[in-house]
Amino acid sequence: MRFRNWIVAGLAVAAAGIFATVVHADEVTGSGSVVMNDKFHTKNEWGANLVLPRDGKITRVMDGTYGFDIRTAAGVQVASFIDPQQAVGMSLPAGSYVIDPYVCTRHRHHHIEVTASY
Repeated sequence: MRFRNWIVAGLAVAAAGIFATVVHADEVTGSGSVVMNDKFHTKNEWGANLVLPRDGKITRVMDGTYGFDIRTAAGVQVASFIDPQQAVGMSLPAGSYVIDPYVCTRHRHHHIEVTASY
């Protein structure tokens, strides 16, 4: 009887380890910021690329009021969103992506963060 309890406990621990491996997904976040100065005709951009080591899916978008583009590191447009929340659920192949926020004609600055899991 005692041996059987050890076997059941061992199987439970092994199953929990397998389940944790299957459920666990890593996340990465990319960001983009733009500030336009109409007086001096300048545009400052900065951010962090969204780098997916494996195929992934967008799980969260923050601060995307005016929309944004997703481009490859080479500048090829992958997707365009007027409503940033439409990006949630989008699948992306492994690679490095630039997050390019839109700015409106009145508010000349914008920031956005996009999180994906893989």
